[in-house]
Amino acid sequence: MAQAGRERLSVVVPTWNEEEVLARALESLASSPRDAPEEVLVVDGGSSDGTRRIAATHGARVLSTERGRGTQLARGAQESSGDLLLFLHADARLAGGALGALRRAFHDPNLLAAGLHQRIDGRGLLYRLIERAADARVRRGWIYGDSGLVVRRSVYESVGGFRELPLFEDLDLSRRLRRRGKTGIVPGGALEVSARRWEREGVLARTLVNWALTLAWFAGVEPARLARYYPAERSVSREP
Repeated sequence: MAQAGRERLSVVVPTWNEEEVLARALESLASSPRDAPEEVLVVDGGSSDGTRRIAATHGARVLSTERGRGTQLARGAQESSGDLLLFLHADARLAGGALGALRRAFHDPNLLAAGLHQRIDGRGLLYRLIERAADARVRRGWIYGDSGLVVRRSVYESVGGFRELPLFEDLDLSRRLRRRGKTGIVPGGALEVSARRWEREGVLARTLVNWALTLAWFAGVEPARLARYYPAERSVSREP
C-alpha cells in the first residue's frame, strides 16, 4: 500500500525472451519494501521462453504487445498509474538504496526527469570509462535506457511520451524532456547493468559501433536505417 503523501512509482520493463535475467531485475525492485514501487508492469513482445511466467511469479502485471522497445515502453506507460515512471531494462537491476535515492531526488519539484549512475557487471578499465561516459551524458540530460529513465508522468505526457521507434527511443524522448526543464542524475542511486552485449561482441568494437550509431542519429539518419546495426538482444545464460 502506498504511503500517504508520497508519489506513486510505476516501473515499466520491456521484455523479449529474458528468462535468464528478468528475475534478478524484479527482485531488485522488491529488495527495499519501504521504497518499493507501487506497480510493476512487464510489457512482453512475444517471448517464447518463460519470461511471462517469471514476471507473473514476481507479482508484475504482464502486458503483451508487438515487439519493439519504443512500442513496449509506450504501452507500459499508457497502462500505468504512477505519478513517477521508471523505465527499466530487463537485464538491469537496481543497486541497494537506489529506490530510496530516487524517491528523495524527486522531492525537488523542479526535477522533471533523471537517470541513475550506471554500473556494468564486468571487470576492466574500459567498463569503468563507459560508466563515466554514461553518467556524464545523464548529467547533460541525455538519458539512455541502460541508465534507467525516471520521469514525472505529467511531464512525460506533456512531451508526447515514447514514440514507436525501432532504435533511440530513449534519446528521442530525452531531447524533448531536456527542452522542458531540469533533468539530472539521482544522487546515490545506481543501476547495475549486464555486460552481455559487450562480452559477446567485444567491449571496444561494441562501444565504437554505439558511438557511430549515436552520431548518425544526431546527424539525422532515420532510426529504422540504424536499427539493422543494433540487433535485438537475446538472453544468454550467465552465472550470477
